[in-house]
Amino acid sequence: MTKAFKVPWAVWREPKYLDLTFPDSWDISIFKMKGADAPELTNEEIRNSILNPIATPKLSELAKNKEKVVIVVDDMTRTTPVYKILPHILEELDKVGITKEQIIILLAIGAHKPMNRHDCILKLGKYVVENFNIENHHPYENLINLGESKIGTPIEVNRTYYNSDLRIAIGGVIPHILAGFGGGAKIVLPGVCGIRTLEANHSAGFKFGSFGGGIGKVTKIREDIEDIVEIIGLDFSINVILNEIGEICGIFSGHFREAHRKAIELAKKYYKTKISIGNQIYFFNLYPEDSELNQAIKGFNFLMTAPREILDKNGAIILMSSSYDGRGYHSLLAETGSRLFHNFGNNLEKGLIWKVFVKKRKVFFFSPNINEADLYHFFPKSIKLYHNWEKLLRDLENIYGNSPKAALLPCSIQISE
Repeated sequence: MTKAFKVPWAVWREPKYLDLTFPDSWDISIFKMKGADAPELTNEEIRNSILNPIATPKLSELAKNKEKVVIVVDDMTRTTPVYKILPHILEELDKVGITKEQIIILLAIGAHKPMNRHDCILKLGKYVVENFNIENHHPYENLINLGESKIGTPIEVNRTYYNSDLRIAIGGVIPHILAGFGGGAKIVLPGVCGIRTLEANHSAGFKFGSFGGGIGKVTKIREDIEDIVEIIGLDFSINVILNEIGEICGIFSGHFREAHRKAIELAKKYYKTKISIGNQIYFFNLYPEDSELNQAIKGFNFLMTAPREILDKNGAIILMSSSYDGRGYHSLLAETGSRLFHNFGNNLEKGLIWKVFVKKRKVFFFSPNINEADLYHFFPKSIKLYHNWEKLLRDLENIYGNSPKAALLPCSIQISE
């Protein structure tokens, strides 16, 4: 006899789920966030949010007499279904005579890999891809320098974005170790800023201690981001809350700070997860941040928000990621020779996450799409890689017996209650 669970898997790809089986002797439970099954909003509910913004005039009013409009959207490492939101934005712009020739859709990739046509069809919808000007941000080129922030962060931003008359942004509000949550001003920084700005912003996370402790809070990094965006400009921000499978279950439009704070209120409610104490084994599924391996450090996000006693001191942490894009790409943190790679990958075992959250616990990694060279580019060699699920379970039983107490968390955006 076996116990079976289904978890979301391989964001933006089919099949959308992974079936997991465990021996019947295991004491295993699945712990879902409170908003896991929150109902998907209707088109009318999405439209109403855009028509009734928080702390800004209506989008159609903001767009009057504007010549150049930029719409910034998050990239493929986020599940935000932008294609469900864009039609309502375009409808509002059309009301005041804004034509498609006046609009640029800017892909806020930050230091991530550029999006291709197939990515854009999935994210934006085929109609938009076939009819609008779409550009990837470039963190090294097409930048304008605007000085420094209050804490000395150099401000370099995409010139196309800065030179636009109306700036609109769409982003998902999910937990983030530096900025507390994504969304709001964060789609501008790091989304469409230069590599020097990205480097300073990420480095400040270590300086202020928000790396590992900032999830769910308005951190000093978030405050610096928002101070910078006050200088750069962002006229209309759309902030999306997602359920377990990436559907829109909350949306807040308007001022990039005020609407974002409202979104955070719902995010904290929906992403909270109540979990039992004393589990020997934790399985952390990395969906929706499971397209590439360089996002896998977020598998520790839940532990960063949880009481230390939830996991046995001699227990095991299993990170699970499809990583169908393999190692992936991050020009600031993940590539050999990149500016912050030495602070992130090579020294991880000596860093805060290992010292505070791992200690003597064993860490395993399950993925069918990476090799050991990929894994050890980011993680210590003390982690063992598994491509075969049954082999992983057998090895765990050899350590913890045939009836361990285990917990399964089906997505990476969960935070502890």
